[in-house]
Amino acid sequence: MSVCESLTIAVDITARHIMCKINSKDDASSKNNNRKMSSKSLNIDTLMELSPYVDGTDIATEAARSLLVEFLKSRKSVQDLFHTKTRSLKQEVKIDAYLFDFDYLARLYVCQTITQVSDPCKFYTMVDKKKVEEKIHELCDGLRWKKMGFALYTLVFPDIVKDYKTSISLRTFMEDNGELWASRIFSEVKSEQWLNRMLRRIIKGNYTESDYNRDMNVILLKLHLLDPKTVMPMYELLMRLKALPGLNLELATRNYLGGPLDCSLILPDIEAAIHKESLPVNVSRLSLNELDLYLGVEIIEFVTNEVKELGLWTGKTPQNKRVSKFKDRCAIM
Repeated sequence: MSVCESLTIAVDITARHIMCKINSKDDASSKNNNRKMSSKSLNIDTLMELSPYVDGTDIATEAARSLLVEFLKSRKSVQDLFHTKTRSLKQEVKIDAYLFDFDYLARLYVCQTITQVSDPCKFYTMVDKKKVEEKIHELCDGLRWKKMGFALYTLVFPDIVKDYKTSISLRTFMEDNGELWASRIFSEVKSEQWLNRMLRRIIKGNYTESDYNRDMNVILLKLHLLDPKTVMPMYELLMRLKALPGLNLELATRNYLGGPLDCSLILPDIEAAIHKESLPVNVSRLSLNELDLYLGVEIIEFVTNEVKELGLWTGKTPQNKRVSKFKDRCAIM
């Protein structure tokens, strides 16, 4: 597949399969503020300096991964396990199933987390850890993972990447006049001053070929969001600048999400679900008799239904029964 074909697919996926619904009042307020600052504060220097890299960390990747975790927690197949839902993200994301099988990923993510909980009842023995790891790595090495990652990355990039002194984000430039600012980036890169600045940085030895590729791909991504049709002309221009290092176009090839998701992000929820006590039907805690309590009933139901369908249930069940005596349920008032 050629570079042009790959880029077209990436652009098409972002346009057709990602929709971001932002609270209308917040959105309107943001746009009004952006318009007020656009006439005075927006300039090409600020736009060129916008970068997702902070202290070596790609904050757009981190935001995309966090957004994906929140989205997975809302999937029907796993949502009953999450009782401490957080709604810190303003975006309500709706993603077409064609882009990725999110229910499948959600189940694998929860399975992987269950295997990392060391509990006396041994819930972790219910899930085949080796098979789960294999399926997750197979998923994260696939093309659809990259496509979905690019879509989520470009969803969060305009708002998360900003100048922290002025709070001007790429979104501000996009809403001001994206095509105009894209053309100004083009003019800037074509200028002799820009070329000389880049050459001086390289000659001094504190700017590597890797740094150059990273920064040029950030410029190409900004162009993709401002005015997609300018990406390939910019790429061709940079390739003609023989005095500068070679450039690898990453828009359609980079794994923007990175590897498997961090289980520690949902570990407290899964631990809480494992330790949650349930009584048999029609039994009251006010009973004077000893009661049989069962831990992690929702986890067991999840494994014996959702996980079994994936062929990941080992057939084992945990020793989750506990006897509760009346005196343990009483408190002196």
